Amino acid sequence: MEKKRILIISDSHRHTENVEKAIKKSGPFDMLIHLGDIEDDTEKIKQSAGCPCYFVRGNCDLDYKLQECQIINLLPHRIFAVHGHKYAVRGDTFRLEYAAREVGCDIALFGHTHVPYFYDGRETEYKMVVLNPGSCSLPRQADGKKTYVVMTADEEGNLSFEFCHI
Repeated sequence: MEKKRILIISDSHRHTENVEKAIKKSGPFDMLIHLGDIEDDTEKIKQSAGCPCYFVRGNCDLDYKLQECQIINLLPHRIFAVHGHKYAVRGDTFRLEYAAREVGCDIALFGHTHVPYFYDGRETEYKMVVLNPGSCSLPRQADGKKTYVVMTADEEGNLSFEFCHI
């Protein structure tokens, strides 16, 4: 059974070397999703990743070619990827979840807080996963670890999530 491996990373803030470390440590990947506050050349990340890459614009990104939202098909799932600052994610994820549901997504990814977060609602009435990989450069959680997530999806749509440290 073929599995897809997806690197989910956020808030690198010009520390592209940390994105590269995550790629080397846990790769290879079939896809990379960067949830904003890149503040650097996305081409460097694309070259290092060697796979399709999706980027969203964070509140510190000045590259207006970056989209504020990416909707990514990972059949049978749909991923809603944003930075999070426009969804008030520091307080709760209600607005984010609502926006994801509005466009038919069952996975909502965000950054911005620099704190890892995972809610697995697949077995609830909401049927949604909400995830923040934390920051790969400037963590704000108590343990101070620079984090990212490796998501694995098999052909039947089963998902697993692993929080990793740089």
